[in-house]
Amino acid sequence: MTDPKTFPTESKRRPLIREKPAPVAYRINDAAEAIGIGRSKLYELIMSGKIPAKKCDGITYIRAVDLHAYISGGEDVGPLSSMPEPDQ
Repeated sequence: MTDPKTFPTESKRRPLIREKPAPVAYRINDAAEAIGIGRSKLYELIMSGKIPAKKCDGITYIRAVDLHAYISGGEDVGPLSSMPEPDQ
């Protein structure tokens, strides 16, 4: 006589853990938190041209590469115009 195959129940299965991909761009609050400054300081950096930002549909975005460039010494990573337009 053959034993029927048994399968683990849902409670015994290990959940799959997937990491979120790194963001391509940040909104203002997330960008400020990512580099450890406040919103007003981030707006000052944007207005002075030290961190490029792009506004789309009323939301301000900052590319992750621009934040990394700023915190690593201000290396120029290219013009803001190289940021692709979001699909609409």
